[in-house]
Amino acid sequence: MPESEATKIFHRCKCGAEFDVQEDMSECLECGDAILPKPPESNLAATMTLGNLPTSPAGGGTLYLENAQLETDPEEEARLDAQMIGRELGHFKIVDPLGKGGMGQVFRALDTSLRRYVAVKVLRSGVHSSASKGHASDREIEFLLQEAVAQARVTHPNIVTIYYVGKYEEDPFLAMELVSGKTVAELISEGPMPYPQLHSVAAQMTDALKFSHELDIIHGDIKPSNILVQENGIAKLSDFGMARRASKTENRSVGGTPRYLAPELMKGETPSIQSDMYALGATLFEMTFQRLPVSVSGATIEEWLECHSASIEFPNPWPEHLAGGWREFLLKLLAKNPSERFDSWREVDEALERIEPATSVPARVSPRLVAAAIDFGLVGLLIAPFQYLRTMPEVEAYLSQSTLTAAVLLLFEFGAIMAYTVLVIFWRQSPGRKLMQLRVINDHGLTATGQKMGTRSLMRMILMWFFILANISAQDPDGPGMVAAIFALSCAALITIADIGAMLISRKGKSLHDLIFRTGVVLDTD
Repeated sequence: MPESEATKIFHRCKCGAEFDVQEDMSECLECGDAILPKPPESNLAATMTLGNLPTSPAGGGTLYLENAQLETDPEEEARLDAQMIGRELGHFKIVDPLGKGGMGQVFRALDTSLRRYVAVKVLRSGVHSSASKGHASDREIEFLLQEAVAQARVTHPNIVTIYYVGKYEEDPFLAMELVSGKTVAELISEGPMPYPQLHSVAAQMTDALKFSHELDIIHGDIKPSNILVQENGIAKLSDFGMARRASKTENRSVGGTPRYLAPELMKGETPSIQSDMYALGATLFEMTFQRLPVSVSGATIEEWLECHSASIEFPNPWPEHLAGGWREFLLKLLAKNPSERFDSWREVDEALERIEPATSVPARVSPRLVAAAIDFGLVGLLIAPFQYLRTMPEVEAYLSQSTLTAAVLLLFEFGAIMAYTVLVIFWRQSPGRKLMQLRVINDHGLTATGQKMGTRSLMRMILMWFFILANISAQDPDGPGMVAAIFALSCAALITIADIGAMLISRKGKSLHDLIFRTGVVLDTD
């Protein structure tokens, strides 16, 4: 077994000079650029470039920190941002800072030619050039132009549109679509995301990545901060700075974010759609549970790889607001071996269709009443033969002499309701609702569980319970039985009126048993 080699970690300055991150340096020895090199473990959510990756079990390789890790002092950063406000980059006038990415500062700007607001990304060294620290390196320019070319090729509603590529004091900048909304990273910090929103973002990102791959593009850096969600729910993928051609395999230098980086990339394998799937899976997992599937720590590729090899733990019991198939979907995306993930984005799309939340269009009262009438009629047909037996004089006489036989007959009558309930539990649907194209969902838009459907159906059939009791009690017209029958029928009528009344009054047309069991009935569009 060969001895393990340590990963070499270098800061690469924009002038091309390289030096160890452990060196106590505040500026580059070659160009004098002020820097604040950080060890990689200080921000494992940052985009990094991995070069000369290990090709054997001995490990090793080189890690270049040349993106988000390279920061000036925060106060200096704010001062430089303030200096940019009001500047004109061609026909784009800087209004205010929006944030920063791997290499660039992003500003809101006014496109003075078309009178609209856009987002402008300026290389961070371009921003700092105002402090007389020179201009961007060839490598920085290469990354930015790579982002522009890759992102501009993909015209898709779920990908941020590139409008323009220009130069500011010899440094290139991008003008792109200004997305009003929040990043997924911001949404995660606000609390757990509802399943319909999780599914929607997953489906939109899958559609965007499928389209990108058709154009031979792999994104390479999918993570929460690179996905923006507008107020209308439309999600957009941004930052193609680490994108590469899917058919280009000779360049072994790859990039990404350690927390979301697929394990095979840390072993020197070529990026693929499966490595993008892993990053998407890690992002969706974090969106679902507000934590990463694995805890990533350490300063070397070897340590990160060991972290990603850990098993993934899911909540137990499974949360009710999540589809049961969501767990299997995440597991397949996050498979350690890329061959065990989906073969194509089309397969991902098909898997999402199978666990899609139900439509949120509430069903009208009339089809619900027709569906209930059908279900009551079917249960009534099952009960009718036993009710008819009770009316036969010879059977009635026999039942009065045999308590056991009377109990068995009663069991058969109530058994019809139980048989219907078992059908609903396993099918999670009733014949009446199926015919009327209706579906029962929980408060989270998912088809209700079998257990909830069963208890709900028992209450829904309470009219039949009281009908059976009333019919049995009426067999003794001269005694207290008639009083009991009238009482049972009165209870059935009151509950039925309350049930229908709740549907008419409720804003979403919820019946009494819907309110009790926190369910709803919607149109079944599948």
